[in-house]
Amino acid sequence: MNVNGIFNPQNRFWNFMDKIMNLCAISFLWLLFSLPVVTIGASTTALFQYTMKLTRDEEGYIWKSFIKGFKSNFRQATVLWLGMAALGIFLVWDLYCCQFMPVPGAVKWGVRVGLASIIFVYLLTSIYLFPLLAFYHTTLKKAVSHGFVMALGNLYVSVTILVIYGIAGAITWFIPVLFMVWFTLASYAASHFFGYVFRKYLEEEEEIDNNG
Repeated sequence: MNVNGIFNPQNRFWNFMDKIMNLCAISFLWLLFSLPVVTIGASTTALFQYTMKLTRDEEGYIWKSFIKGFKSNFRQATVLWLGMAALGIFLVWDLYCCQFMPVPGAVKWGVRVGLASIIFVYLLTSIYLFPLLAFYHTTLKKAVSHGFVMALGNLYVSVTILVIYGIAGAITWFIPVLFMVWFTLASYAASHFFGYVFRKYLEEEEEIDNNG
């Protein structure tokens, strides 16, 4: 056994542990900057800006990277967060109100299935929005349209990301005190998939530009 290799700072194990410690540290920053609630969008975008760089080993200093991402995306991310939150509440409320509709049971179930399908597409699109703002310099309209296209165009990846967050949610159910850590670790895992999708579309755009 190479003892020097074990204690080498460049050892894969220590690199992995360093990333875990950085993720734990930034999870507390995400929680702190999300406390006003209205700023959740900006803090989540800043989180993804860091985790997506971390997947490429380009993360830099935690505090500096997070603050820069938070400030640069504050306006767009806040508007996006408030809009998506309002839409989500509206859809869930509609689904709840279905049970009080004075219509036959078959019609009621049909409406429920339709709303559930819309909510599913809403969730798939939502998970792409803040990573998109973190990765691209784009408008809100393009972020939403691109998020919709990417979510449905890469359905197996989108469902995998939902499963990752579902697992984080299940862990949070049993250990709620560290929910921000589980969310951050899930976001880091999801960032690998987001990066794959975003790079694929960038390559396609570059190929179109070169052929044009």
